[in-house]
Amino acid sequence: MISRNKDLDLFVCYVFTRHAITLTVKIERRGTSDESVVLKNNLKSGLSVLSERHHSNLNHGFIIGGATLYTESLALPLSATEPGVDRVLLTRILSPNFDDCDVFMPDFIKEGGWAKSTHAELQEWVGFEVAEGEQEENGVKYEFQMWVR
Repeated sequence: MISRNKDLDLFVCYVFTRHAITLTVKIERRGTSDESVVLKNNLKSGLSVLSERHHSNLNHGFIIGGATLYTESLALPLSATEPGVDRVLLTRILSPNFDDCDVFMPDFIKEGGWAKSTHAELQEWVGFEVAEGEQEENGVKYEFQMWVR
């Protein structure tokens, strides 16, 4: 998960893994650097650290795969006091089907309670220009989307 404190221009990286790894992440903080990272083995313990350290100043937090982490994070209830997922920034693959893949993002839309945002809302939320409509690269057609609950 990457979280950003907009006022301090601070990025903090949280890494969740079931495997023992060595990891160095460079975090930029107003022109200085800090060689640090928070390493946790599950979402709950990572979010507890996030709540303790940064939640009141957190602007946006991003959970970046895999499928188990997506499933766990999408199952979190919305709360005014605890971190949760209130939107999904999605690169929707339109074609080909990739039928030979064995892991997919959970189908959160069929669970209900999600609404697709407009492209303008997506750009406003992320704070930069995002390509609109169907895109194509190396024979893969896709679209950038934002879903909100």
